Amino acid sequence: MSKSRLSQIRASALILCAMLLPSVASAQADMSCSDYLKADAQMQAAMSPSDKAAMQADPEAAALDNKVRAYCKANPKALASEAMSKAVQ
Repeated sequence: MSKSRLSQIRASALILCAMLLPSVASAQADMSCSDYLKADAQMQAAMSPSDKAAMQADPEAAALDNKVRAYCKANPKALASEAMSKAVQ
């Protein structure tokens, strides 16, 4: 993959994250892991294959995302903010 194509993918991923972060951050304080997983599934279903590939292109971000999902699946009643805190430790 060319550097310019990779840059375009990363830019698209950053734009997508920038659009989603305000809504997630405002709801994060009281969002349960169960609610987080539902919202994540809806977001994944709405993403194009190229957007999904772009999100997975950064191994560190993908690993963090996978840790949050795993924690939430194991602890559906926990807060999503707790899952995110655990994932970055």
